[in-house]
Amino acid sequence: MKRIAVVGSINIDYFVESNKLPKFGETVMGNNFFMDLGGKGANQAVAVARLGGDVTLFGSIGNDEQRVLLINHFQNEKVGIDHLNVVEGVSTGAAFIQLFHSENRIIIVPGANEYTNANYSKKIKNQLLQYDVFLFQLEIPIETLEFLIPILHEHNKTIILDPAPAEKLDKDLLDQVTYLTPNEHEFATVLGHEEKISDTLIKYPNKVIVTCGEKGVVYHNGNKIVTIPARKVKAIDTTGAGDTFTGAFTVAVSKGKPLEECIQYGVYAASLSVMKKGAQAGMPFHDQLETVEG
Repeated sequence: MKRIAVVGSINIDYFVESNKLPKFGETVMGNNFFMDLGGKGANQAVAVARLGGDVTLFGSIGNDEQRVLLINHFQNEKVGIDHLNVVEGVSTGAAFIQLFHSENRIIIVPGANEYTNANYSKKIKNQLLQYDVFLFQLEIPIETLEFLIPILHEHNKTIILDPAPAEKLDKDLLDQVTYLTPNEHEFATVLGHEEKISDTLIKYPNKVIVTCGEKGVVYHNGNKIVTIPARKVKAIDTTGAGDTFTGAFTVAVSKGKPLEECIQYGVYAASLSVMKKGAQAGMPFHDQLETVEG
């Protein structure tokens, strides 16, 4: 199995659950409040580790009261953090998540994640080249991807990009990515054009993999468009389902599995993840997916 590096965001997630979404100027009563650890980078690293991947997380946190909590958490989850960037005078990133009938709305405050930038990337470049499979998201400065992805591509590394939160990306950068995993709401923004998902997939066979929630995942295998259906489960909280998919997909890729099997593995993991509240709380462990892995 190849070594995986996740370069991404680290947050503390603050959840509020309610039966009604407040309008501007309105106050409503909530049903529940709880905290979890999140950030798309941290989520995906934990998803990888729980499924047996050899993973190290590269990212930034504040030197604040959350630091010890996060470090202990990553150590317990067996996520490597030897190259974590601890920033003085800046708060750890935070996400404020409202849960409403299993769906969510999220506001993110980047905090220390802004320091997972080009300067940090230059410091960790040599360490990164010791890894084989790389996982990026867009909750860190785009300059980080623009600096690192060309270097990794030049060294023939496998590069997976989960383009969320969605923004238009330069075509040269996209061409250097091995796999792009937008959801059905993100792909048009990321690729910079409005067209049907099917038309996009035909242009990017075996590269663009679009997640469609309860409808499953679609991609083009070079001959035809393939749909991998989602498993039918009772969803409690969809927060982190996309991160679980991408993390599980990455583990399968690191094991050299065929692309369709990698996607199936990701879909199954994501389906299990929505059955508990919290981005990381529902992420499955390896023994829960053994039947899928074969």
